[in-house]
Amino acid sequence: MDFILEWWKQMLAADLLIVGSGAVAWMRSKFVSREQHDLLAQRVSAVENAVNELPSKDDLHELDKRLIEVGGKIDALSPQLKDVKRLTDLLMENELRGNRNGD
Repeated sequence: MDFILEWWKQMLAADLLIVGSGAVAWMRSKFVSREQHDLLAQRVSAVENAVNELPSKDDLHELDKRLIEVGGKIDALSPQLKDVKRLTDLLMENELRGNRNGD
């Protein structure tokens, strides 16, 4: 009993040191460090900036409408392009035969 009364402060300090070390070790296994937290915060910020720069739903809808309009214009030009192709084929055939006007 004299041993305990004489060394109780040192034993209490050793016990607190052991419990404190265990608590720190447990916290380090459960929580992230400040450096890792800052790195993750930077990465999240970069992802948020990239997402903010993406086109919105309205932008994509407007693009879809314009693509439909362009498709309609191409369909309207298709018969005229066939006529131009036919004329160029006739001119090429005429050139290859050597039947030019004025020869």
